[in-house]
Amino acid sequence: MVDIEAAVRAAKAFAIRSLEEHRTVDLRLEEIETGRVGDEDVWLVTLSSAETSRLGAPLANLTAVVGGDLNREYKQFAVGKASGEVLSMKVRLFPVPLAS
Repeated sequence: MVDIEAAVRAAKAFAIRSLEEHRTVDLRLEEIETGRVGDEDVWLVTLSSAETSRLGAPLANLTAVVGGDLNREYKQFAVGKASGEVLSMKVRLFPVPLAS
């Protein structure tokens, strides 16, 4: 069985290999849950990265280093508990709180 730490490493490695370099700037672990995909038990690993589409990679890298507040892009990875293989990647959306 794959433990949580190995599932996170697999999700991060998959993101770095699969997404363009500017889409993995300031990669962060956000959530880990257990779940199922079909008949398989999985770890659901949510990672976020700095949203760079409007800034461009060089400025986003600098902003991430100096601690700027960028919008985040969230992805959820399903990692098989038995195999450690990333089975899927989905966009993870969070509800926007209403202004009071």
